[in-house]
Amino acid sequence: MTTSQTYPARTSRPFIGAAIGYVAFCGLSILSRLVLPLFFLVVVGGIAFPLLWGKRTRDWASLGFTRHKLGRALLWGVGAGLVAMLYVAWGAKRNPLPEPPLRGLQIAIGIPLAILILSPFQEFFFRGWLQPRLEQALGRWLALFVTSLSFALWHLLPPFEGSPTSAVRTSSLEGILTTFGMGLVFGYTRQRTDSIVAPWLAHAMMIVALVAVGGMTFVQYTP
Repeated sequence: MTTSQTYPARTSRPFIGAAIGYVAFCGLSILSRLVLPLFFLVVVGGIAFPLLWGKRTRDWASLGFTRHKLGRALLWGVGAGLVAMLYVAWGAKRNPLPEPPLRGLQIAIGIPLAILILSPFQEFFFRGWLQPRLEQALGRWLALFVTSLSFALWHLLPPFEGSPTSAVRTSSLEGILTTFGMGLVFGYTRQRTDSIVAPWLAHAMMIVALVAVGGMTFVQYTP
């Protein structure tokens, strides 16, 4: 079992900073409902903001950017990813989605997008930046809960549901519970490994599974 990051005594300052960052992230996401191209800024911000934070503070380890026990992080990431993929497959069996057009091409495009863009912009922000800030203020377990809840609520804001690329109902009760549950899984792997690699990989694997069952599409095709 790994030891957690050592943080200073709990103060309100990390919580206030986390709250401001989260509100800003959500605010930009809400605006992207009105002006869809703004979602590009949400994606860029989710990746760039934590990286700029790490560059400014030079505390990359607190963000999970570390090579320490990388093999363990990869194993936890694959394990959590397989759990997420099995859940996606089970959900697709219960509620079948329309057959995705050009499934092989969708997956071929989805894999690099999931690894390089879709997973990082969420994981760098939520598990890389937000969760450690909340751990400083609230402690490990409460921070895990609050981060996961924040992750689930955020999924109600961006234009995921009803967009041409997503058939997933994130605003349903099942959708909210799913994103909250996956947030717990991703956040727990972050805690167990002290690495952003584990949730990054697990989340990417889940996205690929969603693409495979038709939950997400990147190529629109009309015969």
